[in-house]
Amino acid sequence: MMRSFVLLLAFICLGLLAATIISCGSTSGGKNCTGGPYNVAGNWQITVNPDGVGSVSGWGAIDPSGLAVFFEATGDTVELPTITGACYFSGNMTAYAEPGSVTAGGTTVVTDPAEGNVNSSTAITGKFTGKSPNPSGSFSISSFSPLSPAATAFTGAMTGVSKDLAAAVLLEVTFAQIGSGSSMSFSSTNLSSCAVTGTFTQAGTSNVFDVAMNFTGSGPGCPASGSVTGIGFESNTDYLGLSNGASGPHLYADLVQPSSSAFVIEFHQ
Repeated sequence: MMRSFVLLLAFICLGLLAATIISCGSTSGGKNCTGGPYNVAGNWQITVNPDGVGSVSGWGAIDPSGLAVFFEATGDTVELPTITGACYFSGNMTAYAEPGSVTAGGTTVVTDPAEGNVNSSTAITGKFTGKSPNPSGSFSISSFSPLSPAATAFTGAMTGVSKDLAAAVLLEVTFAQIGSGSSMSFSSTNLSSCAVTGTFTQAGTSNVFDVAMNFTGSGPGCPASGSVTGIGFESNTDYLGLSNGASGPHLYADLVQPSSSAFVIEFHQ
């Protein structure tokens, strides 16, 4: 199984020997960069490399405002500092554990300062500084194309499955196109104890959507209560293994409640 973002970022530095392998100190940045600004809105793959621990990769997107959110195969989420296309960026890098994957009292959220450089419209690199005893490390992002042909609005009946080890919720929803382009709205048709409505607002003509959802009710497995926001995209690939063999495309929503929790929903026919 793929290592999770939170497991890697929260890896503990133990003793002198481990300290020679895992750097728990600060990292240097690249403020004196040149070039840009670049158009970074689009789909990206991320690889996170904590020093001496291993690596984990995931998929996500950056929207025109600079929101940069990614998930990996076990359902963990990582949010990077705002990336607008300027050659240098800095802020916090926050990793969220998949709901239900951590026992009571365990680490579910890890936040580290991070900085990086937009090297081109297809390549971004950066570093993060682990707060002792967690490691420091690096990350790299490369653009990719998860869908062929272009993104189109989902319409009609769909199924949404949350990646939640404790109590995954199965949402039966109806999608409709709104406005121009491929923007969408949806509402649930089952689970009155965990009803949900939402929108996927397309960024221009790209395969990037700003997502807003509102959950009402507190039924078992309901992944949130109230309003949550995040980022979405369509893909031919079932990254989370939740579609039971359903053919693509799949629509992903990576939703973040800042400093609290995050979860991923996959919609498919």
